[in-house]
Amino acid sequence: MRATLRWAHSDLRTHRGEALFLVLATAGVVASLLLATALFGYATNPWQRVFTQARGAHVWIHALPSADTRRLAALDGVDAVAGPYATESATVSVRGTRAFVELRGTPGQPAVGRPLFVSGHWLDPARPDGVVLEDRLA
Repeated sequence: MRATLRWAHSDLRTHRGEALFLVLATAGVVASLLLATALFGYATNPWQRVFTQARGAHVWIHALPSADTRRLAALDGVDAVAGPYATESATVSVRGTRAFVELRGTPGQPAVGRPLFVSGHWLDPARPDGVVLEDRLA
């Protein structure tokens, strides 16, 4: 083993240019693999950015309106609790394409799981007949 290390050391000393090229090529390959891994992780999880911006809920609990869910906010790991919301299920059909949707009535913009606006604004309380469609549905 010692002889092999001496041979490698003397070879690197006599061929400094090739050794430098080998080190730079190895560093370039490692850097490109790390970058590819990071980009692959971002590409395979496209909802992470949307989830973070919307402060999306990890858990949706569908309960009766009479259920007391305020005590959930005191549990370990719970950052925020929103609701309860008046919820109705519906089916939207446009040109033969059907989508099952849930309509939630909120008194204002929710702190958790809020929709991200691509264009437009939150509803005006003076006009109670408005609807906000999330980008994922529209």
